[in-house]
Amino acid sequence: MFKVKDYISLKLPPICIAHRGYSSIYPENTLLSLTKAVEAGAEVVELDVRATADQQLVVFHDPTLQRATGIEASINKLTLAQLKRIDLGKGQHIPTLSEALEALTGKIGLNIHLYVKGRQIDKVVELCTQHKALESAFLALSYPEEIARLRKDYPDVYICTGYRAAQHDYLEHALKLDAHILQALRGAPYLSKTWVEKAHENGFPVEVFYADTYMDMKWMQRLGVDSVLTNNPPTFHAVYGAPQNQRKPSPQTSRANKPPKWRL
Repeated sequence: MFKVKDYISLKLPPICIAHRGYSSIYPENTLLSLTKAVEAGAEVVELDVRATADQQLVVFHDPTLQRATGIEASINKLTLAQLKRIDLGKGQHIPTLSEALEALTGKIGLNIHLYVKGRQIDKVVELCTQHKALESAFLALSYPEEIARLRKDYPDVYICTGYRAAQHDYLEHALKLDAHILQALRGAPYLSKTWVEKAHENGFPVEVFYADTYMDMKWMQRLGVDSVLTNNPPTFHAVYGAPQNQRKPSPQTSRANKPPKWRL
């Protein structure tokens, strides 16, 4: 079972992060897509969190329903009851964060991408605590003031920073924020094997958004990244081999004996 403490200690072989679940086949961010990612052998599932008009936390990526349903309405303008009536395909509906945690905790790691702030983030931490998910979950967000608050108020919560992820100084800002995990963008100007090695020297695991094709996945492998977000977990396993619980660390992928050179 995936544990974040092992991930940030650079002890794990490269892992598959199912982006919005097994989203190349099933409706993204639905319970079906998320649980199918478990069946497909992903070690971690990525899901997105937004708040409804009545301040309920739901799993949905876009701020509006347009792309997923064709409905021109914003998530934060509709109540949970209204959203629950919307069919996302294959009989699926928008799940609450609590429903997703209930279905997934203890079965797969959780990369919880937040599009909320303030008290809503506190509610996410509370729900993760209630579902005993903190050891296997990390929160991904791009708001530096909220990252700083989380590190102060919830030191046991693991943080993946997206702040300035498209910029050359991404690593430097991650160090200042005292984050735990980097999520680099595939097209970012800094992304290279040398940069990944520098991140490792500073104690960061590096995940990359994203790769779906065999060629792109081979590129991720050459870069030496720790995990890849993908909409298609079988492509990851075609390159990296069987799921993590069936693989053993190799000298090329296990960096547990490399201490950080420096931290701000």
